[in-house]
Amino acid sequence: MADRKRYIFVPLGSAGDVNPLLWLARLAESRGHEAVVITQAGVADLPQEAGFRTIPVGTAEDGERVIRDPDLWHPDRAFPLLAAQLPQWARHMVPAIRGEVVPGRTVIVGGGIAFGARIAAEAFRVPLVTVQLQPSVFMGVEDAPVMRAGLGWLKGVPRWARRVFFGLVHWRVDRLMRGPINEVRRDFGLPEPIRGVMRGWWMSPDRVLAMFPDWFAPRHGDWPPQTVLARFPLYDLGDARPATRELEAFLRDGGPPVLVTPGSANVQAREFIAEALEGCRRSGHRALLVTGHPDQVPASMPPGSAHFEYAPFGQVFGRCAAVVHHGGIGTCALGLAAGVPQLVMPMAHDQPDNAWRLRALGVGEYLWPRTFRAGAVAGALRRLIDGGGVAEACARVRQLMSAQMTPGRVAELLEVG
Repeated sequence: MADRKRYIFVPLGSAGDVNPLLWLARLAESRGHEAVVITQAGVADLPQEAGFRTIPVGTAEDGERVIRDPDLWHPDRAFPLLAAQLPQWARHMVPAIRGEVVPGRTVIVGGGIAFGARIAAEAFRVPLVTVQLQPSVFMGVEDAPVMRAGLGWLKGVPRWARRVFFGLVHWRVDRLMRGPINEVRRDFGLPEPIRGVMRGWWMSPDRVLAMFPDWFAPRHGDWPPQTVLARFPLYDLGDARPATRELEAFLRDGGPPVLVTPGSANVQAREFIAEALEGCRRSGHRALLVTGHPDQVPASMPPGSAHFEYAPFGQVFGRCAAVVHHGGIGTCALGLAAGVPQLVMPMAHDQPDNAWRLRALGVGEYLWPRTFRAGAVAGALRRLIDGGGVAEACARVRQLMSAQMTPGRVAELLEVG
């Protein structure tokens, strides 16, 4: 076993961004290392509940303001919203990281958008593992991600056209973020300005750990050479929050339901929920609605359906007829592991590309928000649940999921420096 180190895990975002790093923190502890989690106050309950020493940064209201902004799910306005916040979150996280660094025996493991982890690694000369959860963030020319509705054509255009397109994307990113990030870096003793924020700088020069297997998205030559493909992490706090008796009773007392969930951070999902529930009713399936924001739940649910604020997806998905969701990579991965058909309404961020990959695997379909209506949902559910070939594709992918890289090998990949 390697010498005992302190691993500082720095997730940033919603539960889907935090849980994978908690899975990695468990692996670090399993090899005798110490794990501490530094994250936003609004999601600090997740690592605390999982039993990790947790340092909250900022206030819950900081994250709540972003979550409550409807632009968070807009295909064009979502990134500028986050771009305005990320440097400020980094400014608050760097001092918290500095307080946990033990010279000579510390490794930082940061989520891709946790820019505070990257700045702290530079400023305090600490090895860093950057964790990237989805293929789309690499914005590669060889395998152009589907970034929003109407951009699937990028996959079919000449390579030079894709290079021009992503060159413009990176120019826009730098225009929004380079100045504020360089200001934060200067404040922590890093006077040399950087450019190419998301072309390369945000990726650790030590190791980039891509948390998905090569059959989901193969590694390409235009990705950073220090990138290593691993596997899906598959963690949902199920060990700390098992299924309740009420949930078990619901699952037991009827046919397999269609699980509907808009994601842990989505408070703008009333229309999505209403159309999904009506689609379940029209297709003849009872619905299991999972959202932690009960104000979004309709006053009346379809017959035989129920709402729960939380469900351990890893324990529940395999008992469902299908899953209807937003396309977050964590939900996608848990669906793949359960071998359950998936219907996605992708809005922004990584969701369009994740949905495209599910369809390419034959295990899912997607409907853009403008077409996500009850009739279309019902038709898609019938095709996914009763149509030929989907069950076979789900079974095939489930076998691939069971043969992923071992947790022990992933733990070894964390040991840098």
